[in-house]
Amino acid sequence: MELSRFEAAADDLELDVFASLEAAREDWERLFAGAPASAYQSFGFARDWFETFGRGRGMRPMIVVARHTKGARPLALLALATSRLGPLGIAQFLGGKESNFNLGLVATDARLDAAAMRLLLRRAARAAGVDLYRLGNQPLVFDGFVNPLALPGAAPSPSFAYGTSLPETAGELDARLSSDARKKLRKKQARLEKMGALAFEHRATGERAREILEALLAQKAERLRDPSFARGAMRDFVLGRCGGALEAHALTLDGRIIAAYAGFVHRGRFSAMLNSFVADEEIARSSPGDLLLHSLLRDLVARGVARFDLGVGEARYKNAVCDETIALVDVVVPATALGALAAPILAALTRAKRAIKQNPRLFAALARLRRLAR
Repeated sequence: MELSRFEAAADDLELDVFASLEAAREDWERLFAGAPASAYQSFGFARDWFETFGRGRGMRPMIVVARHTKGARPLALLALATSRLGPLGIAQFLGGKESNFNLGLVATDARLDAAAMRLLLRRAARAAGVDLYRLGNQPLVFDGFVNPLALPGAAPSPSFAYGTSLPETAGELDARLSSDARKKLRKKQARLEKMGALAFEHRATGERAREILEALLAQKAERLRDPSFARGAMRDFVLGRCGGALEAHALTLDGRIIAAYAGFVHRGRFSAMLNSFVADEEIARSSPGDLLLHSLLRDLVARGVARFDLGVGEARYKNAVCDETIALVDVVVPATALGALAAPILAALTRAKRAIKQNPRLFAALARLRRLAR
């Protein structure tokens, strides 16, 4: 269903605002094939996320496509969803917190600057009844291209993302670790091998991929004391993706899955989405997650994958393998008078969340409170 079509005369752009993902699919896949993007901007990721998370939250798709003239190739596509907070109509990226990088799809030759993107957002808001855009976790630069939606005045997101470039050989990868770090990993692996047969599995398919992902979700639910990982929308979303682009990797001990990773590869970039390891203290002290992570990196190098991302959120193990902290920003753009009233409040909430996440003591206290509330 198409909501409206109109021309942005100042930049000679025609906009289509679609109320369904399928209506925009052809333009979406055409742009995704060449625009700077991660796997989180794929049509399949957005569709599955909306069907499992978005629809149940009362969201509605708002897919904005910009082109010079009717029938011309798409220059930009914003995969958004709308929801209501009281009287306020809010638009945000499809993907929610399950997406580690949020971007619009913009052709590399489109020459759409911040001013053009503001105009695009303002005019699309009129068509969809949006008061305010809340566009979070956006990289300032992605694959060498400046993100035109990281508008002036954007605020730092609550957390960073982590990434690294991968070398061409396993030897170069190993050389990144100190001799002491390599020795510790060997000792941990040897300790586990004394307990049973240890095996690494990469890129599992079919029923085995499902088994690994089931174990991953169960382990996260147990360790985080959060049953939502093992049921409902999260379970449906993760298991639904295992038949598509989501890769499953595991470390097993006598056939038991003791650590797991799940992620996507798109144009030479692996984006880790979820990882886990068992709560069993005897096994956990040998760091099965770290052992699997290093094996996964070796598998990626063997395949010629050039980039590796460990997603959003601070953690010790991320610093151990990633040498880049990727700055992310949140953009709040009011489109109506009501949105202008709400924008400072939402921006203040983002600043408060960042202050907590960047303070280890406050963050630990909040985590304890969340566990007690469950």
